[in-house]
Amino acid sequence: MKNIARMSLVLLTLFIASSLTFPCVAEVYKYQDEHGRWHFTDKPPMGKETTEVAAEEKEETAALTKDLAAKLHEKYQPRTPIEQASLAVVAIHSPPALGSGFFISDDGYILTNKHVVNPTKTIQWQELQGKVTETDEVYRQANKEFRSERARLDKAKKTLKGYKEEIDRADNSYAKRMAEEKYNLLKRRYMEYEKEYTQVKKDYISSKKGYEKARREFNIQSSYAVLRKNFKVILKDDTEVTARLIATSDDNDLALLKIDRYHTPFILPSDPELLRQGIRVFAIGNPLGIKDIMTAGVVAGLKDEYVVTDATVLPGSSGGPLVTGDGKVVGITSLKVYEVVGGEAVGGEGFGVAIVIQSAFTDFSEYIKK
Repeated sequence: MKNIARMSLVLLTLFIASSLTFPCVAEVYKYQDEHGRWHFTDKPPMGKETTEVAAEEKEETAALTKDLAAKLHEKYQPRTPIEQASLAVVAIHSPPALGSGFFISDDGYILTNKHVVNPTKTIQWQELQGKVTETDEVYRQANKEFRSERARLDKAKKTLKGYKEEIDRADNSYAKRMAEEKYNLLKRRYMEYEKEYTQVKKDYISSKKGYEKARREFNIQSSYAVLRKNFKVILKDDTEVTARLIATSDDNDLALLKIDRYHTPFILPSDPELLRQGIRVFAIGNPLGIKDIMTAGVVAGLKDEYVVTDATVLPGSSGGPLVTGDGKVVGITSLKVYEVVGGEAVGGEGFGVAIVIQSAFTDFSEYIKK
């Protein structure tokens, strides 16, 4: 009988965690005080003549209370252009990962990477999908081996039964005794193999159940990632808002989100003529899930539509801005991986890659202007 090795398969553990919040506006009333000043409230004040605010005026009133730019500026009081730029950087929750992004306009448009809003576009996710396919094949082969071993055991059991019947019919006591000794030896071996087979099959079934559950969750997560249109966005002060997906680029790893009815801090684009090898730059984002982290470096090189920098870029920084010393954005940080650009490999160990900001304005010209 073939030796059945115990299988140690890596179980995938992916969980869907979506948290969508939707803005709602309560009834809003307005009244004038004795000095003629207008006041707004969500409850009719006692003893005051009130007028319910029209829908358009409600929206304007709500906007007055949603000035995120002023709120963040007042809390952090930035003293440098880099600190000012950090007010516009956000974390984007796209289960199971946490990516980065930043406001590019004062009315809530957010730039990020396409793979941040759709993790199935990442190399890591595609590699994981490959491992799922490989593991499926391992289980298929294991099923075939178990069927083959079961057939061998059944055949051995049948052979033993026939052998025992022949022994029982034998009338020569010496020959019968020798045959019984051989039968007992073969039976012990059969029982050992049967015991081993049963235990390995039990472990296999347990492993397969766990794997199939994880695979179902992974497939659901993959499908949901493709369909997801709303994302939880976390600001520098941990305020959470919901952003909707506006567009993704056909040509670049870029996506555009938007939060509505907010006045937001934003980062101005740098003059492309000032982008030169050797200038100092800062990458702002959420590396390894740690919010609001900044690293510094220089522009190591320019490759077509990419900026190569030695500023530290880690998973979670993707989608964040690469800014100059005057706080203006020159690029959108992408994954720290080797990519072939213009026939050359860029990025990799010690280097990060950012997509030049001009590409975003080109790809999303319908929505954002310089």
